[in-house]
Amino acid sequence: MMIMMDTPTLVSPEELIQWWAELAQDEQSPDYYELTEYGELVLSPKPTNRHQRLCTEIAFQLRSQLGGEAVVEAAILTISAGVRVPDVVWMPEAKWEVVTTKQDLLQAPELVVEVLSPGNRQPEMNHKIQGYLQSGVQEVIVVGLTGTIEYIRQDGLHTTSMFNLKLSLPSQLFS
Repeated sequence: MMIMMDTPTLVSPEELIQWWAELAQDEQSPDYYELTEYGELVLSPKPTNRHQRLCTEIAFQLRSQLGGEAVVEAAILTISAGVRVPDVVWMPEAKWEVVTTKQDLLQAPELVVEVLSPGNRQPEMNHKIQGYLQSGVQEVIVVGLTGTIEYIRQDGLHTTSMFNLKLSLPSQLFS
């Protein structure tokens, strides 16, 4: 006997934006969450101090090397992965006003960074990365658990950044 499961239904960007706004206004909402392209709520544990220190250092280096503005945990409306919150987002200063929706969601920032945590699963990370790239993000930087750095663009994995970044991560945060 085979049990048929309902296939999740994709929700429109407008519905995602509305749900995101409602969650932001709800005092009972969790602190760390995302919405999938199906409108499912994805809860995340509170980041560790090590994780937050690393994200802050990366944001500082992005701003120092590229100018513009680097923000930790800014929400992005993607085309195929829902509303996602990468660890760091970077854009030129002038673009921040242009790509922000009324609900304070970003659309297609130039660069996002994901700092992996032990609970991250590769299939979910791949889905998020593809969602970012399909939405117009030019480069996704993935920092591994041991401090490895991957630069991912539409044409695949690279060993250097298209933005000529030279990230230097504190080794004590990976020991």
